[in-house]
Amino acid sequence: MYRLLVATAETVTETVTTEVQTAVKEGFDLVKSLKALFMTYGINILIGILIFLLGLYVARYIRGLSKKIMTKSNVDPSAIGFISQILYFLIIIIVAIAALGRIGVPTNSFVAAIGALGLAIGLALQNNLSNFASGILILIFKPFKVGDFIEAAGTAGSVSEIQIMNTILYSVDNRKIIVPNSKLTSENVVNFSSATDRKISLMIDVDYNSDYKKAIQIIKDIFKEDPEILDDPEATVGLREFGDSALRIFALPWVKNENYWTAYYRIMERIKDEFDANGIEIPYPHRMVYMKNLNEEIKKQ
Repeated sequence: MYRLLVATAETVTETVTTEVQTAVKEGFDLVKSLKALFMTYGINILIGILIFLLGLYVARYIRGLSKKIMTKSNVDPSAIGFISQILYFLIIIIVAIAALGRIGVPTNSFVAAIGALGLAIGLALQNNLSNFASGILILIFKPFKVGDFIEAAGTAGSVSEIQIMNTILYSVDNRKIIVPNSKLTSENVVNFSSATDRKISLMIDVDYNSDYKKAIQIIKDIFKEDPEILDDPEATVGLREFGDSALRIFALPWVKNENYWTAYYRIMERIKDEFDANGIEIPYPHRMVYMKNLNEEIKKQ
């Protein structure tokens, strides 16, 4: 019995020893394999990691720098974060592909996939990308800013907000107007608020039987008396042309931009009142009056 137990113990010991030896050998083989792998690819892996870390630092730096530049350029705050993040992720993608290529990972498939994805997105969002690019151009070159009164894309209003895709206007009667940014970069834009001073362009008809020189003097006096009409530059007033049914007097006074409409309405009222008081007639179109009378005579018959 004793000999049997001893033999069994020796057998177990030999088995365990063999397994331990096998495990140790496999461990050494694994270390040798890792060492060989490191000797083969280790430098490239380290360089790839360094490229990625350096690229991460550069991406963060460019993101911060772009924010500072856009902030100093008075770019809309809603666009600053969006544009800087796009720059950040684009740089990260480029750096990641470069790092993987250095390590030895085939990157052709990644580049092809990203290119195909970009093409698909571009085709699907063609109009939106056009609006996006136009929004960036507006924010950079500033053809107008928030608060300006502009006329563009068949509408007019005060600029309330410049977004990445659209610009929000409010019309004179307080209607909200959403204009795609691509319309504002591809068509003419009239900015009425860009200059400090603004001209009020007036064309005033006077009857041929009225004293046009007196009418011109009345208009000049009105401009001199009005507190919002600027003395310098001096207002232009003169006989412009001979119309079908009236003499046409052209007047061009200067006002501060913010006083344009109040001055305009007040001047128009004063011209009418002064003309009436001095016997200066503003004629009706004779042709229209004649046709109206002729139609009434035909109806009576």
